[in-house]
Amino acid sequence: MKKQLTILASALLLTTGCEQAKQAKESYSALSKLSEAGKEMTTNLEKAKTDRAEREKRGDTLSLPYKELQQFLPTAVSGYTAGELSGQSQKMSGMAFSSAERAFTNGEEEVKVALIDYNGSNALYEGAAAMMALGIEQEDDDHIMGPTTLKVDGVKGMETYYKKDGRAEMTLAVGGRFLLTLTGSKQKDMARLKSIAEEMDLEKLAKM
Repeated sequence: MKKQLTILASALLLTTGCEQAKQAKESYSALSKLSEAGKEMTTNLEKAKTDRAEREKRGDTLSLPYKELQQFLPTAVSGYTAGELSGQSQKMSGMAFSSAERAFTNGEEEVKVALIDYNGSNALYEGAAAMMALGIEQEDDDHIMGPTTLKVDGVKGMETYYKKDGRAEMTLAVGGRFLLTLTGSKQKDMARLKSIAEEMDLEKLAKM
């Protein structure tokens, strides 16, 4: 009996030790990923500041007029009816930005594409871009969230798909000054929004 208890105790200690080792490994892995994300965020912020400094040297510190920004929005989305273009340019307390938006509908389905130029309010852009640089991944019964991957230099973003109602959201930081947001209702996945983004001339925006 004593021998059996000894064996049982040893097994329990071994199991506990393995569990603690597993938890320690998972904690270390999480901290490692967080550290890497922090480094990525710092790198992106430094690049944004460098790009900003270069634009300032060229005297390029103003946001594009909203009418010009509208030209970068898609003119059509397959299977959808294009709505009217909208937009505005704003200035306040030393900050300036412009925005342009267009919606596309197909029955009860709707897709919206919005583009904001933060060249006159760089601090606002940096905060949003820094969050996207973290590359957060999350999934539960309600939604799935993760980084968006597009084969365009100077473009990074996040996407979220809500499983229960088919809402899709994608936000892209482009070229150190533009923020592109795509939203869709009653979507099966993120494919349509990604397709719309890939068809836009993001490369030209990223080089501005």
